[in-house]
Amino acid sequence: MRRVRVLAGVSVVPLLTLGLGAGPAASVEDGRTAASAASTASARVSAPASLVELRAAPGVADTLVRERAPQASSGQLRQRAARFNVTYRGFANRPAARRAFQSAVNVWKARVSSSVPITVRATFTDLGPGVLGSAGPSRIYRNFRGAPKRDTWYVDAIANKRRGTNIHRSPDIIANFNKGFRGWYFGTDGRPPARKYDFKTVVLHELGHGLGFLGAGTVNRSRGSVQFKVGGNPSPVSYDRFTENRAGRKLLGFPNNSTQLGNQLRSRNVFFDSPRVRDTNRGNRARLYAPRTWAQGSSYSHLDEGTYRPGNANSLMTPFLRSAEAIHTPGPITNALFRSIGW
Repeated sequence: MRRVRVLAGVSVVPLLTLGLGAGPAASVEDGRTAASAASTASARVSAPASLVELRAAPGVADTLVRERAPQASSGQLRQRAARFNVTYRGFANRPAARRAFQSAVNVWKARVSSSVPITVRATFTDLGPGVLGSAGPSRIYRNFRGAPKRDTWYVDAIANKRRGTNIHRSPDIIANFNKGFRGWYFGTDGRPPARKYDFKTVVLHELGHGLGFLGAGTVNRSRGSVQFKVGGNPSPVSYDRFTENRAGRKLLGFPNNSTQLGNQLRSRNVFFDSPRVRDTNRGNRARLYAPRTWAQGSSYSHLDEGTYRPGNANSLMTPFLRSAEAIHTPGPITNALFRSIGW
């Protein structure tokens, strides 16, 4: 349990299992009174989500989805390209891993735009068996100046972009990689051999989560939630505003922290639906990963593994990666999803 602080008119939720912290208190600019700000600042919060993981899957895929240049003129690309500043930990004896990381950064920086540099802390550390990487934002913010929607949480990098300044000195993205994993392939040619896992693909995937491919969805003892509760005021992440069930009913329309919502999140029929996604997906919604058994760190905040299989142009943001599988582009669905959530 941690306290919520108010930072320069921005409510900050310290997502505990996401490694999110709180900043120093400051003035309020979102129209609330000082008393209501103080009440929010003193509210305790418990975050039900963990860092979003990518796990190694058995089997050999032997597939390559090549990098595809964004559809824009070179002048437009120069105007919109984001700048990434990466702090590396545990990479000193892995120069090839650092080169692969930068190669992945180069893919993302041409696809997201921000006048505020995006900061990343990349760390080789001990992760669980079969976990290739895990990542998320340092913080999420709501009701800041420039927020696209009120009472909606946005990840660090989107909040900074929309506000036009760096809100907090902490890294925008925390990205961890399994230092004990023996099957890494650090080449950037997309040709990992059998029993090797493409590090560039893993970095691309994890940066995607840090940039906002994640929601508040969780299931605890059969009760589901798609909002983070701050005192008596639960709010969704921008991603959650677009998730729905097979019938097209928004998940936000179900009671939060309910068995009804828990059933929906484990229904195998959860979708991300926005006009931009439909435009790029032949009029269809994007199916999300929603297995019958809730998988913390995998369920809900990924595209469906069975729908977007190895070799599919949209397979980067699925929850599993096979050996000899390389995906060097986010894919049209993810690009459209990002534009929907605030990029």
